[in-house]
Amino acid sequence: MNATTRLHELPLPGLREDNPRDFLAALGLMRLVDLMWPSRQSRLVWMGAEHVPVLCCNERMPDHWPDELLGILKELIQAPINPLVHGEIIKTEYQVFRDAVKRAVAFSTSGHRLAKLPLILYSSYSSQIESDDGVIEPSGFSFGNGQSGKKLLLDVGQLIAGLTPEALVETLLSKLSPVAAKSLRWNPVEFRPAAYRNHDPGSKQKGDETKDHPALNVLAFFGLTFYPTVPTASGGRTAGLHRFMREDYFLWPIWSTPLSVGEIASLVCAEHGQWVPSRGTATVWRSKRFSSDKSLYFAPAELFR
Repeated sequence: MNATTRLHELPLPGLREDNPRDFLAALGLMRLVDLMWPSRQSRLVWMGAEHVPVLCCNERMPDHWPDELLGILKELIQAPINPLVHGEIIKTEYQVFRDAVKRAVAFSTSGHRLAKLPLILYSSYSSQIESDDGVIEPSGFSFGNGQSGKKLLLDVGQLIAGLTPEALVETLLSKLSPVAAKSLRWNPVEFRPAAYRNHDPGSKQKGDETKDHPALNVLAFFGLTFYPTVPTASGGRTAGLHRFMREDYFLWPIWSTPLSVGEIASLVCAEHGQWVPSRGTATVWRSKRFSSDKSLYFAPAELFR
């Protein structure tokens, strides 16, 4: 991925601007690279007419950066006391979540290369508001219960464990076909109503498995670090999710100037009225967040502006 016309640019043609999961994946890669190699002063930009995301660094990335990155992530996810997660699902008892946040705070001073990552994730997992039934309110990107296929934290851990450096690179370069794997349901193609199938979707017919890119789902998970969940008078609200005509949408901007992690965090959480061409925003996309068959999905994106 380093063999580009500009030495310190890493084009990511495997990520689409009009896919909410891909956008989150671009942010997730940016977050991990910034934490792993801070001296590279990484920036992210969407280049060309097709708005291909490009990771820009002031120094060449290490030749084996995918191996290093996955090695560190697997080390964390397989630790006896995993600092990234507190169980299989985000929604849990308030005290359990609070104890996990304390562990993340302690881990942030450990000197580990990703020491800050758990703490940033916990600001995204939940607003830490305790609901009437004694559990925290999860991020709007999460699935609030433990039904099959909705165990977000468990699924992410298993995806990380099975990921290889080769698959990561080939996925980012758009050289790998999707495979049957755990689903986070952040890719709009995952919504397939029973009316569009020739069999009962509950029968798990062979060949009907959800096919996607595990690497992009893993990166999208870490993209959540840009969208904190905060308490409001009406309960927990997650940045990036907006309400129009009583329906929820995920809105995201595509920018034409290389931005740092801090600049991206400010941009994506700003009021969408500020996403204008004069401030470097090329386009704005939105995807409806809707419920069907007791599950949450994203609809295919549409240009918002």
